[in-house]
Amino acid sequence: MYRIIKNSWIWFTFSITLAVISIIAICVFGLRIGIDYKGGTSIEFTAASADRVNLAKSVLDDSKYNGYQIKESGNNSVIIKMPTLSNDQHKDLNTKMTALMPDYNETQYDTVGPIIGQDLTNKSIFAVILASLGIIIFVAFAFRKVPKPLSSWKFGMCAVIALIHDLLITTGFVAILGHFFIWMEVDALFITALLTIMGFSVHDTIVVYDRLRENFIKNPHQDIEISAEESINQTIVRSINTSMTTVLVLIALLIFGSSSIRHFIITLVFGILIGTYSSIFNATPLLVLWQKKSWKKSPSR
Repeated sequence: MYRIIKNSWIWFTFSITLAVISIIAICVFGLRIGIDYKGGTSIEFTAASADRVNLAKSVLDDSKYNGYQIKESGNNSVIIKMPTLSNDQHKDLNTKMTALMPDYNETQYDTVGPIIGQDLTNKSIFAVILASLGIIIFVAFAFRKVPKPLSSWKFGMCAVIALIHDLLITTGFVAILGHFFIWMEVDALFITALLTIMGFSVHDTIVVYDRLRENFIKNPHQDIEISAEESINQTIVRSINTSMTTVLVLIALLIFGSSSIRHFIITLVFGILIGTYSSIFNATPLLVLWQKKSWKKSPSR
């Protein structure tokens, strides 16, 4: 039998340490913001030359372009992300690229203005906040018939605190990788990954919470710490197996899929692992700790 609740101080210490490291990483390194949010131009082209990346770099450097990012995208494709280009600059760049690479073929060209980028930023922040509030309300409603003295709102709040833990540490992870690798950036796929992580994490948390409710109904006078320990032990294998099957599929996509979604998959894999950890080692122990403190303050208890 695993002793998760009894050793909760170990998991809390580990989580707080990761959270502090993540905050430091975000403050020191910052996040590499993609053009989805800061605005700019994205160009994808194909060329058969094995030296296509270096040739493209030489064109950009000779044309005095700064702050660009360039990376391979598979199937002889290269993606360039840079500050916004005018129509004349775009035409001039195409001419110079074709001169060095006769088979140069621009397959995609996108420009995002700063106003659109700011609007997308606001919508992304709103989406995360709305999802968090929705989870609190949903969990509180789903557990509204939980036997007293348990509180359904505490179930919802603890679930969201665990989610904040997951998102913070995942963002810190992205900040660290973004500092060392230019392909790790914050874009629309990053927000998609965060929302997906929230879904996986709350699913695992609800599985444990639901079993805790069942055990508490069967043994209402049993110490909640014992009920929670039993609940985690009854669901831990299922939670881990579910997450691992998802991670295996994502790793297969990482190996065989396009490099253009590599940062999305890596973020998702890390977030799912952290979410599985927090659902087992943080969400339920936090609920037990909060509930027991409330009982100590209650004269009726």
